[in-house]
Amino acid sequence: MKFIKTTMVCSIFMIALTVAGCKKEKYLSRDTSGLKPPHIDTTTTPPPVVDPTLVVFDNADAKDGWQTVGDVNITTTGQKEGTGYIKNTIANGGDFMQFIKDLPTPLDTKLNGTNGQFKFWWYVSDVSLLKADGSIEITSSGKSDAFESAWDVAPLIPTLKNGWNEISLNFSKAIKTGDGGADYSAINHFRIFFFTKTKDHGDLVTGVDDFVFKAAPAPPAVELDACDLKDGWQTVGDVNIATTGQKEGAGYIKNTIANGGDFMQYIKEVAAPLNTTFTETTGRFQFWWYVSDVSLLKADGSIEITSSGKSDAFESAWDVAPLIPSLKNGWNLITIDFDKSIKTGDGGADYTAINHFRIFFFTTGKDHADLVTGIDDLKFISK
Repeated sequence: MKFIKTTMVCSIFMIALTVAGCKKEKYLSRDTSGLKPPHIDTTTTPPPVVDPTLVVFDNADAKDGWQTVGDVNITTTGQKEGTGYIKNTIANGGDFMQFIKDLPTPLDTKLNGTNGQFKFWWYVSDVSLLKADGSIEITSSGKSDAFESAWDVAPLIPTLKNGWNEISLNFSKAIKTGDGGADYSAINHFRIFFFTKTKDHGDLVTGVDDFVFKAAPAPPAVELDACDLKDGWQTVGDVNIATTGQKEGAGYIKNTIANGGDFMQYIKEVAAPLNTTFTETTGRFQFWWYVSDVSLLKADGSIEITSSGKSDAFESAWDVAPLIPSLKNGWNLITIDFDKSIKTGDGGADYTAINHFRIFFFTTGKDHADLVTGIDDLKFISK
């Protein structure tokens, strides 16, 4: 019995050694989360796109040429650009602030009255204290109120928030005061002035920074009709909506001058007069015109928009004939300027109240293959 016990103890001891010998060794973690990220070569990353129309008026980093109420203060923290900004406060008991900058040499913005924009940052600690008064002015006379383009502060106030506000002012919307507005090729003076509602108020901290000129972004297009529905449309025969091959949306208006015919027209009556938002000098009419075989078109016809609800009264029109040499078989983008239109019947269309469109055209004869035509995406755009 002692022999058996000894043998069993030895066996158990040997098994224990074997198990212990088979245990997996512990290794250090291979987690690499603490390692530095791989190096990314930024030398091939393209630099930010710089607006080629940008012209700096002043970066508000130095006192030179600046005037304000009291001392001119340069603050070097919290600026929107560069190393600082011009800062001042309307303290309790006061109600007025202005910032003025005079340039020693006139600045050519390289922009004009229709395409230019003036931009800067304006800091207001508490917009609720501002009075609906004041003005923003740029001049080429070296002083206010002569050769000046200005914008009222009042319309801006509802759009402001406490803190920094980016102000963008289009030259085309400026108030021209004193001798016909600023010469944008020789700007040498800036002023903004504004008020608090009363003299009893908490301190109103204000500041300005980063004054630049740039080309104004194009205003948004205004759609006359997407040509996706039959509503208000007339053509020769039935109005057809094609739902494949369109240039925009869900479809386009399509019709055919079949052999034996020589005429087609598309007419759209607009239920509520449309304000194009553009003027005679700034606006264009644009649409897509499909012609399956341009060689069949006669040098005749017209494109018309009116504010009278009918053709030939308060109408601006463009002849089809000059367009034909530039057309290709298939879709053609037609872009025509308001100021190149023929004014027929009472002086042309009122561009704030367009309610009628027509295009009509012909084939050179009645013996021809079917001419498939269509139109899509009628809209008004900026030049």
